[in-house]
Amino acid sequence: MNVIGVLKSYCMKIWQNQKNRILIRDVLFLGIATVVFHFIYWYGNMNEWIFGPFTQTVYDFFRHLAFNLSLIPCKLFLNKPFDIYDTTYYFYQITSDGVKMYVQSMDINIDCSGVKQLLQFLLIMILCRGILWQRLVYWLIGCVVILFFNAVRIFLTTLLFINNPDMFQQTHDWIARPTMYLIIFCMWVIWITYFSENKQKSTKNENPSVIK
Repeated sequence: MNVIGVLKSYCMKIWQNQKNRILIRDVLFLGIATVVFHFIYWYGNMNEWIFGPFTQTVYDFFRHLAFNLSLIPCKLFLNKPFDIYDTTYYFYQITSDGVKMYVQSMDINIDCSGVKQLLQFLLIMILCRGILWQRLVYWLIGCVVILFFNAVRIFLTTLLFINNPDMFQQTHDWIARPTMYLIIFCMWVIWITYFSENKQKSTKNENPSVIK
């Protein structure tokens, strides 16, 4: 059996289906947008030419927003007392002499602000199929989702940090960060599965083909 011929035939069958071609195009756009975005963000100072002189102000705003949102579950569920200064948690314990002794500190910096994920999701939605204003509304809804899960991520990593600090860095880099991209991917899947498809169907209904 010619394996290459079988694979070629199978690929042709997939490509002949219009829905499959659209899906392949969407996936390619997503992949290209993700790679290009990260390259420009890290090497092209994207944040500076988007926000200009307000870059630091924007990042400080979202950094404090992320911190304040994570502070709510931290106050409710953390079993270690802490003080806060700006966007840093200072965990302490009371010695036998009644003296407060700080033992750990964790800072929420600009990389935890969620701005990068918001910009990435904006680029993805611009490239998606669908009516522009609907994509922008969906992006705004997605911003709320991203900020919520970012706060949850900060809380969970903080919880891990005070209970098992040796696992913090590895978990932060290989689980917490990729989780945010997984959330963006899921929102993209929801859009192309339900909303952009519905838009296409409604367009076809509004412009029916002429029956010959």
